[in-house]
Amino acid sequence: MSEDQLRTNIDWEKKWQQGRSRWDYGQPSPALVTLLQTEEARVLIPASGLGLVPGCGHGYDVEFFASEKRHMRGLEISQTCVDLLNQKYPNAKEENFDFICADFFDFEVPEQKYNLVYDYTFLCAMEPYLRPQWAKRMNEIIAKDGVLITLMYPVNGQEEEGGPPPFPLSEEIYHDLLADNFELMYINDAIGHAERFGMEKIAIWKKK
Repeated sequence: MSEDQLRTNIDWEKKWQQGRSRWDYGQPSPALVTLLQTEEARVLIPASGLGLVPGCGHGYDVEFFASEKRHMRGLEISQTCVDLLNQKYPNAKEENFDFICADFFDFEVPEQKYNLVYDYTFLCAMEPYLRPQWAKRMNEIIAKDGVLITLMYPVNGQEEEGGPPPFPLSEEIYHDLLADNFELMYINDAIGHAERFGMEKIAIWKKK
């Protein structure tokens, strides 16, 4: 696959300029909040280190994960989005998180890599032909024994009204993409935003 083919055909910068980001619920997904309250899952998630939320949107998950011991970074391909985030979170640095404008497929990765990456409405937002490259990149940027949290959506095989994105996914697709380099440690039905009931699963994968 050529370098040009690794780039999405969706103009996210234009969408942000036009205010068409669509998936803004004003808070982290209740499914993620519940996950971090679940002892079985919480012990699998590193409490310190470096974390990344690719396709972070309005930044709720970046702020939610950030702590004194865990620095979180939100990544977006739209400069308009990142400018809005920096205005929205003027105290981000003091709260141990930040935002960068970069391409997920070739942004500069810290030497120690990330020990936590959270993917929600990111894989489902890219065209299906990019999925193997998504998996390859996750393997590259996550440190050994680090974790990838995937809030899988939509897994009911249906598209949202108005068509993709999001592109429909399934638990099997995630297994096919990640099994070579990640071990599935936890998976459960997700109870997130009300309109998505029955359309989500949440999982934790550990880098081999």
